[in-house]
Amino acid sequence: MFKQAAFVALFGLVVAVVSVLALGRGLPIGPVVVGVGLVPLAGLLIAGRSLKSALPDLLFGSIDTGLLVIPALWGGMAFGVVGAIAGGVIGDSLTDGIAGFFEGGIAKWLRKKGIEESRDPVTTSLGKMAGCLLGSGLVLLLALAVGIRPRLY
Repeated sequence: MFKQAAFVALFGLVVAVVSVLALGRGLPIGPVVVGVGLVPLAGLLIAGRSLKSALPDLLFGSIDTGLLVIPALWGGMAFGVVGAIAGGVIGDSLTDGIAGFFEGGIAKWLRKKGIEESRDPVTTSLGKMAGCLLGSGLVLLLALAVGIRPRLY
């Protein structure tokens, strides 16, 4: 179990370091988040896990954090850091429920199709990490496309 935790932590560390370095250079947040979303996907493949088996976790993360970005952006732009925190916390509680519904549904559908959706620590953690980053990155890319540009400071 320790080896698996260290493996997942390594990919989390890479995501954190690359994100901080990229944002510190003033790169737009949407492309950065989508880019680092590929890191945990690589971890799944390196660990020999099927992306199909991680589908419920990828979907959960994408819906959960993708939707969470909306109230966090709104709150941050309207009320600064406090608004972003409130938007994130309140948004997270709502999106966990929504995403959990879809996660359970897709897991049930996969089982009916004979596809074993994995609930092991590596697949679940890296799947959710990738889903969260990719889903929120896509929402941030959309925000950028419509002219919403959150300030770094």
